[in-house]
Amino acid sequence: MNRDWIAVFEALRGTYSDGAYSNMSVNEAVSRRKGCRESFVRAFAKGTLRDTVRLDYIIDRLADKGVRSIRMRPLIIIRMGMYAIDSMGSVPDHAAVSEAVSLAKSVAKGSDRFVNGMLRSYIRQKDAFAPDFLEPRIRYSFTEPVFSLLTDQYGEEACRIAEALNSPQALYLRTNTLRTSRDELIDMLAREGIEASASEENPEAVSASGSGIAGNRLFREGYFSIQSLSSMIAVRALDPAPGSRVLDLCAAPGGKTGYMAELMGNSGSITACDIHPHRLELIEAAMKRTGARIVRTEERDSSAYVPEYAESFDHVLADVPCSGLGVIAGKPEIKLTSDPSAYGELIKTQSLILGNALSYARPGGRVEYSTCTLNKNENENVVKHILSKTGSSARIIEMETLLPYNGKVGFFYSIIEKTAN
Repeated sequence: MNRDWIAVFEALRGTYSDGAYSNMSVNEAVSRRKGCRESFVRAFAKGTLRDTVRLDYIIDRLADKGVRSIRMRPLIIIRMGMYAIDSMGSVPDHAAVSEAVSLAKSVAKGSDRFVNGMLRSYIRQKDAFAPDFLEPRIRYSFTEPVFSLLTDQYGEEACRIAEALNSPQALYLRTNTLRTSRDELIDMLAREGIEASASEENPEAVSASGSGIAGNRLFREGYFSIQSLSSMIAVRALDPAPGSRVLDLCAAPGGKTGYMAELMGNSGSITACDIHPHRLELIEAAMKRTGARIVRTEERDSSAYVPEYAESFDHVLADVPCSGLGVIAGKPEIKLTSDPSAYGELIKTQSLILGNALSYARPGGRVEYSTCTLNKNENENVVKHILSKTGSSARIIEMETLLPYNGKVGFFYSIIEKTAN
């Protein structure tokens, strides 16, 4: 049995059936199936997830009783086979069918003939399902509610956004300036066989490619962290100065926290909060790895007001929980699970956190509200709603939506200044 294909199947089953995050599901499958090719498994699994809506549309038309009549295990295998036929250039059509049938014999007994028939039928008819014959929502493989949200808010730009969210996410590293310079890091990475180049959009950002980057000794020794370019741009916009007192309200897993500590030159203090104790451990581990000594963690629900924090901080970062529509490229399961009709409670929480953040900033201090979604109701509408309640006590300094182009992920941030008394 092909270890790569069984690992992909297990990763997809974990995400489709158990609701696991794709990154965790892939990591667990790769760990179980020793000897499989991690990069192949990750690309195959995430590509299949990314294309699920389109694949199911086709399956529904090829199956006599429709896609809903197919049990989950053979359905996953058919999706895999079709995705391999369409998008895995290293897998010839006949090999994709053969591997899918072999997999069905092992994990979905009794379905191998059906899987074989469906895939061979698709090969014969696939020209009829070419992208030009599909409506945009199906072509880009989005559920109707999510695609409607994008088209309602971005108009003609929605198709370009959807296409970008279907592209593999660029990998960026953040230079730890407490340990090295960006030029030195690029040289060290080259000696490790990792191709890297400086980004023009952020002075600490490095674009990188290669395998085993997260396991490399330079990462373990804290010379760099992995962080999206958009996230780095947003933290830079807050510009926490050395010696500042900073509050990070939704800090886990600690990427933005660590970057602020580095920008501050390990001078000042950062209070990093999260509601989950185990996620605070992630922050503490990241700070230990990178040498950020000014960070103290606290277990807190940031939607609940803390009186002792009132007007106590120079900078407050509120990187709030959100729908994640801007990071679909890296987390394609969001396409399948996100339900815009259920965003009301999320927006209420976001509003509470931003309101608290503004109360915690000292007069003259700054608050950053940020998300990794493109939904305007979670972004600028939350900021405008909360500021409408504060009167003249706060003003917007900067408000930016980063669209998922040119190496960026979809991201929103707003810098708000607390008016001095």
